[in-house]
Amino acid sequence: MIRLMLCDDHLAFLDGVIEVLKKYPNFEVIGKATSGKECIQLISDHLQPDILLLDISMPNGISGYEVAKYIHLKKLPIKVIAVSMLDDLQAIKAMIRFGAKGFVCKGNSLKGIDEIIQTVYNGNEYYPEELHLTPKQIEKIKHTPIPWLENMHPQEWEIIQSIANDNSQKIVSKQMDISDSLVSKRLRSLCKKTGSNSSIGLINFFKSVGMIK
Repeated sequence: MIRLMLCDDHLAFLDGVIEVLKKYPNFEVIGKATSGKECIQLISDHLQPDILLLDISMPNGISGYEVAKYIHLKKLPIKVIAVSMLDDLQAIKAMIRFGAKGFVCKGNSLKGIDEIIQTVYNGNEYYPEELHLTPKQIEKIKHTPIPWLENMHPQEWEIIQSIANDNSQKIVSKQMDISDSLVSKRLRSLCKKTGSNSSIGLINFFKSVGMIK
């Protein structure tokens, strides 16, 4: 019996997946969470699934990236399969970096989810062919830091969230009680980490990886 846990902030999707999984007698859903915070809490309370089906994009609070990172750093015996509408390669690379063993796009209606779960449970990895990721590339990703996740200053994240809410740099500096020049410095740092060249580019980047709506 393969023990499964699901984490997704869309309750209707979550319940729909559970109904699909009930069709397979070798699967047992032992837990579900509607936020990253709840997911980590359940795991820290000793809920131990074999497989966690984890949504990446949960902007309001703890994201799927942070949940995967928590499991990875704690070296917990839980295999993560990312399940998301996102098909952005940067998002997928980040999940691989944090230990995810597979990726499934919600847009594919979870076709073949039973085989994917079994593949990962058996100790293998699953990534859609259209990603064109070779085993060598995947191994490299696992050992390559993700600057926009691992090296982000707390002020940088606060700034990009504020700008995404249509606030100007001047308003941001007043809200955070920091100088305009420091806001500009933080934005330049973010641009370097993400490969963006403007505030609009930054917003588009973080939307594409599911960090902001």
